[in-house]
This record gives sequence, structure tokens and C-alpha cells, in this order.
Amino acid sequence: MRSTMLGNVNQFSPEVISGDDQELQIGVLGQMFADNWKTRLALAGKLWRGTVGTITGSTVGAWTGATGGGAGTLIDPDEPEIAISVGAGYFLIPVELHVSGQLDQDANAEVGEIAFTADRTQEPATVTGTALTLYNQLDGAGSFPGTSYYQVTSVATDPTNEELIAMEIVSASEFVSNGAATNITNGIVTRLQLDWKADYPDLIAGPCTLLVYWGGTAALTAYATIVVGCIAANWAPTA
Repeated sequence: MRSTMLGNVNQFSPEVISGDDQELQIGVLGQMFADNWKTRLALAGKLWRGTVGTITGSTVGAWTGATGGGAGTLIDPDEPEIAISVGAGYFLIPVELHVSGQLDQDANAEVGEIAFTADRTQEPATVTGTALTLYNQLDGAGSFPGTSYYQVTSVATDPTNEELIAMEIVSASEFVSNGAATNITNGIVTRLQLDWKADYPDLIAGPCTLLVYWGGTAALTAYATIVVGCIAANWAPTA
């Protein structure tokens, strides 16, 4: 005797409408298939990854990173190291960000920082930078429906950065030993890293932009990988 159990769908998409009955799936080991929201995005072909930094040779450490700050070492709002945008009709979802770099701090109070933000107001009309390739995490599925750049040197309208998603800061400090301040003018090579993963989906309605910055009072050269999701607006209820 075989019974069919149906589950009621509670979502919107072009293929599956809220209220439809769909057969529950069983894996090859016999368990009910119940994936998390990140896996569901990947299996639907709605998850993309981009990387900043390239392998330049076959030797250890033969990588080329990106020096933050656009035209200088200080973070500038309209010179992000990564800018990913979508227009109206989509939700952009930050999923993961990993940035790792190092800076030479050779003066008291020198600062390095990494910031991950969201501009909920715009998809910039013009961005000057290098196109960032986003790879669909379901290989062979569709291309990203927005724009993506890295090492941006100009954005037509300054990002508003309403939402701070994640941030890391490091500062060098001289200390007093035997009545005299220590001398750090020879420099301290400091590692600065941000590893962020979303615990829940933050669906940001387009037009919008996700931005990643790194830099400081000393030059920060870093490598990064970012994962974003993007779904059509009618895939999720808005009320």
C-alpha cells in the first residue's frame, strides 16, 4: 500500500503559487528532504558568488589582492571595493562575506577597517570600476539580473549606506614602558579579517546596492569572496 502525502506551499514564485499542494520529497537515504533557506536559493539557481583577488603564479603566496580605498588608502563612500546592485522588481539578499588582508601600521593610532553596508535607495546609474563576475551556485543556471563591480573609483550618486551589515576595525597603539612611549615607526604588519554569514534572510527591495569597503589610515590590501541571493519580487509576500 502506498500513500501520497502533500504539503501546502506558502510562497510565491512563477512556478509554485501559495496554496498549491506539492508532493513532499524523500532523499535517497529515505529521509524527508527539508533544506535550509540558503540551500533552497542555490537549488533554485538564485545564489551567486564573486571573488576579488587572483592567483598570479604557481608559488606559495602568489596572489594579487585589491588595495582598498579607491584612489587612496582612506575609505570613501563612493569608492567601494565591491558594489552589487539590482533594480526594481527584485529582492537582493546578502548571504556571506569573507575579507582577509593585511596592513603596515607604523604610527600610533593608525586604523584599518572593513565595512559591509546596504544602500536601500538606489541602483546607481553609472559606476566606474571593473566588472565583477558572479558565478551561479547552481552551475549552468541563469546569470545575475543586476550589476556587479569591484575596485570602484566613482559612483554617479554617493551611496547612502543606511544599513551597516558587518564591520571590523583594528587600531595600533603605542604604550608607555619605563616612562617612555614605545616606538612603532618600523611598523606592525597586522592581519585584518571579516567573516560574516547571514543567520536569516534580509530581503532588500530593489533598487538597492550592497557595498563592501576596506581601507584605513594605512593601505589595506585584501582578498574577498561574497555570496548574494536574488529573487523576483513576486517570490515573497510584501504584506
